[in-house]
Amino acid sequence: MPAAGAVGAGRAGAGPVVELTIEASAHVRLRERLRELWAFREVVWAFAERDARLKYKQAALGIAWAVLQPLMFLGIFVVVFGRIAGVQGEGASYPAFALAALVPWFFVQSTVSFGAQSLLRDGALVRKVYFPREAPIVGAVLSGGLDFVIGLALLLALEPVLGGRLSWTALLALPMWLILATLASGVAMILAALTVYYRDFRYVLPVALQLWMFGSPVAYPLSAVRPQWRALYVAANPAAGVLESFRRVLTQGQAPDPALCAISAAGACAVAWAGYWFFKRMEPGFADAV
Repeated sequence: MPAAGAVGAGRAGAGPVVELTIEASAHVRLRERLRELWAFREVVWAFAERDARLKYKQAALGIAWAVLQPLMFLGIFVVVFGRIAGVQGEGASYPAFALAALVPWFFVQSTVSFGAQSLLRDGALVRKVYFPREAPIVGAVLSGGLDFVIGLALLLALEPVLGGRLSWTALLALPMWLILATLASGVAMILAALTVYYRDFRYVLPVALQLWMFGSPVAYPLSAVRPQWRALYVAANPAAGVLESFRRVLTQGQAPDPALCAISAAGACAVAWAGYWFFKRMEPGFADAV
């Protein structure tokens, strides 16, 4: 096999020598990859639109499930945690307290679930068409954003009725969502790459998401964790600080705790960077394994 850069050499009289240089690098150039993803932004939007349609295809209630799912869990939480376990809402009724965390949590859950299986779902495209392989995952995040907007509208409508206290701090829900979207993207990329090579993750994922929910302050307040352990708890689970911040801005009319928000934002960025790096490292074999 001729060495790279010497193709055509040794053929006297066959015309000018054509040099082909093949450069291989094990390093993932993050900035170049992000530029390429931006260049394929229309593809990302196409995946997002497709996922939004696919999620509720042939469902009799359609997009109403974006409202019904958090409401059904709210009913269970009110009975189990509010009545039986006696969990308090910290200045608000327990229904308002729980719903303020359930809406953002369902965004994380749906985004990670759809994103983790996106490469398998689009296996035919991965094998035949070139596009940044992370495009379906980013599309799943954007698609989940639609569910979040619908759930947030429900939340804003019901909070005053349920006993929450709305104020200008509700505007901070958008930056809180961006932190969650960053975290969910990183987790989804890690799981998507692993699911391509190890299909067992498809069966582990639902259980893992349920465990993550009960390991996060969704049904209970962050104050249930001892003060000396809270920073470490939020660092280990960046979703915790954001979910607690949603409660503060939507049910208590207070600004989020800046220290906990900073820890969650730093943790989400770290997970997103690690997830993207891992995904691109695993990417070369996707077309063969999917």
